Amino acid sequence: MVSKSALSGLRILIVNDDSINSSGIKALERIANSITPDVWIVAPEVGQSGKGFSITFDSILRINEFSPRKFSVSGTPADSVFIALGKILGDKKPDLVLSGINHGANVADFIGMSGTVGAAFAAASQGIKSIAISQHFTKENPTKFPLVDHFLPTIIKKLMSISWPDRVCMNVNFPEASFGDVKGIKIANQGQLDATWNVHERSDIVGRPYYWIHATYKRKREENSDVVLVEKENCITITPLQSKHEFPEYISKLEELFAPNA
Repeated sequence: MVSKSALSGLRILIVNDDSINSSGIKALERIANSITPDVWIVAPEVGQSGKGFSITFDSILRINEFSPRKFSVSGTPADSVFIALGKILGDKKPDLVLSGINHGANVADFIGMSGTVGAAFAAASQGIKSIAISQHFTKENPTKFPLVDHFLPTIIKKLMSISWPDRVCMNVNFPEASFGDVKGIKIANQGQLDATWNVHERSDIVGRPYYWIHATYKRKREENSDVVLVEKENCITITPLQSKHEFPEYISKLEELFAPNA
């Protein structure tokens, strides 16, 4: 096991998708500072939920410095990672990127659109270990994260003690539960949801229509899935994710279908 003293030389970069001013990023900064003094924050200036791994190509990006190691970027979470690596941090890359703490779980099908996970994928694409951290909640937007404060340092130490495959990031989700109700840390599969995307039309003050997109969904009762373990069984979950989208099980069928003599 890697000791706390061994981790004290780490350089940690913190990013999120809820903006530089979110309570989650402040909590994550406190946790990171308990591990190492070399902590940097580079995050979107405004909320970027649902932006996934999107990159800004069609407009300029600006950087705003809050303090010597805290910056906002006028772009997406992934933009923030690449700006940090290419401009702000100079020649010394971070050893670890922590993305979060997201206000809401990132599980099942919603992982693909998560800006929190997208930032972790951006770091992983550059060969940097990265962990996406999210807090499930239903009652109110959390301002304190006692479970994350308690468990995340140990999770980080354990994950940093092993080698990771290329382009893999870790997705960690915390339940909405008290300490006594937490059922431990589970390694979870990515679950599935039966989601329906509803478009709601409204009118502004001068009668012009505008639209909200909102999802309603049902959980599939899958054993050991992240969505069930977090939302129903009060477990902390860790799921290794890869950015590779290929579906290898179907390659042979397509090769047969498009063979020269088919």
